[in-house]
Amino acid sequence: MKNQHHAEVHVYLRNSGGAKFVYTISAVTIGALTVKAREHLGQIAAGGYRHNSGMGEMEWFPPHWIDKVKIVGDITTGYPDTCGGT
Repeated sequence: MKNQHHAEVHVYLRNSGGAKFVYTISAVTIGALTVKAREHLGQIAAGGYRHNSGMGEMEWFPPHWIDKVKIVGDITTGYPDTCGGT
């Protein structure tokens, strides 16, 4: 089996005291992981976040509760950017 590349998806909520949910995604190649990360970002931004505790409980946070979605890990982009103040 080939080595897997991993990234963490961080979902920051606006209406729950600053809660942050984190889960891991993985793929065989960095390119496939980057595509998967973009898909997760798009789905969460458009449809909200579904929290599953793995213990028979699931809750859904609508898109307007999402403050930020961040991916940290082995992802690449052809369009790096910078951030600055005015």
